[in-house]
Amino acid sequence: MEEILQEAEEREELSAVAEGPAPVKPKRRIKPGLIGNIIVTILLSLGAVIMLFPFLWMVLATFKPGTEIYSDALFPKEWQVSSYAEMWKWCDRNMDGGFIRGFFNSVLTTVPVVAIQIVVSAFAAYAFAKLDFKGKNIMFLLMLATMMIPFSVIMLPQAWLYGQMHLTRGPLAIMIPKFFGAVGTVFFLRQFFYSIPDSISEAARLDGAGYTRTFISVLLPLVMPAIATQAILSFIGNWNDFLGPMLFVRDKHWFTLPLLVNRLNNGGGSLLEVPRALAASLISLVPIVVVFAVFQKKIVGSIVFSAVKG
Repeated sequence: MEEILQEAEEREELSAVAEGPAPVKPKRRIKPGLIGNIIVTILLSLGAVIMLFPFLWMVLATFKPGTEIYSDALFPKEWQVSSYAEMWKWCDRNMDGGFIRGFFNSVLTTVPVVAIQIVVSAFAAYAFAKLDFKGKNIMFLLMLATMMIPFSVIMLPQAWLYGQMHLTRGPLAIMIPKFFGAVGTVFFLRQFFYSIPDSISEAARLDGAGYTRTFISVLLPLVMPAIATQAILSFIGNWNDFLGPMLFVRDKHWFTLPLLVNRLNNGGGSLLEVPRALAASLISLVPIVVVFAVFQKKIVGSIVFSAVKG
């Protein structure tokens, strides 16, 4: 009996030695860069909250009475929508066509301007990047030099000139000068055209395409993300333009939304008028949000294109 038990123990020892030691579970290690990504995410989230807080305050302030505008409470004690009704009634009383007319004026002085400005700037950028003509570099430097002249230096001579030309009776004074393109847009698009290999243009010309056909059919689709980005920036700048319409538009029938918002608050007069001005500002932001939401993929594409080509 003892011999049988001893043989069984020996067999167990031999099987344990054959199987080897029990596997050790590997320790979980933190992936390199994970902690840094977490910290960056937290910082960006805090920055987003800080950036969005004024917008949140404006939205909530439209539902407050004027006496609570600068109170410590973020949320209104009693929610009300009377500021929107007051804004609408004031526009109906003080402007032909009311708020709808101001909205139409902003659309009229923004959409055609952006469309023509982007087209003209794209053609100019293509010419400076891909065409060879005498004096090209000097002309481009002179054009860039105009960016150093601040608008405050030329705004009064421009106002006098437009008045002599009888352009201040309508929106033409703030539209016509922008039809000739924007220097910043030309410079931005020129860099994108430079990043496209010349072999693409040469291949199109060998196939019989002229300069215009090459630009529209071949090169323009390649820089469409950059054009969309500039179109959004131009739209925001023209839509929110206050100084230009204030100087060059004398007839209140052609007042744009920024001028209406200024009049709604009487230039910062009474706290009771602040909610209705904020209500008009909030409504005027809707087109900007819509445009940005529609073209945000183009902006990302422009950034990626710049990173790859750079």
